[in-house]
Amino acid sequence: MSEIPLPSLFGRFTAIFKDHDHLGKTLRRLRLMCGVLDGGRQPLPAELSPDVLILDLRVHLGVHFAAEEADEYFGTVVEEAPALEPEIAGLKWEHLTMLKAADVLCGVARDRSRWRDLPGPTRELIAQLERHERSESKLLRSLFSGT
Repeated sequence: MSEIPLPSLFGRFTAIFKDHDHLGKTLRRLRLMCGVLDGGRQPLPAELSPDVLILDLRVHLGVHFAAEEADEYFGTVVEEAPALEPEIAGLKWEHLTMLKAADVLCGVARDRSRWRDLPGPTRELIAQLERHERSESKLLRSLFSGT
């Protein structure tokens, strides 16, 4: 039985970028959820249920961050541009802090009586994720441009 070859460096990055697109869709639904919760409208539409949405975010982030931290992604970046290693270490640290924040939000989301507490911290996590994604994009531009 022959092994399926790993995708090229470009292919691996393309797969991560597709994952970023899915994450963007999830973040848009979370923003809608926050708006509905801020407006006090109940019941929430099923697709905006905090317990489901935030758990989905947490699971997605865990898988997404693990893929980024794999040797085939960040490891390749370090191999190609060792000077970027400190930046990658910072990105990995951010992964840990965002996962912890998502864990806390999951706990709050499980208690319907605490849903009104979700919009602020959820928006903070979304903003952190967006800053993080911009930092990753900057890192990859540095890799590809050789700067």
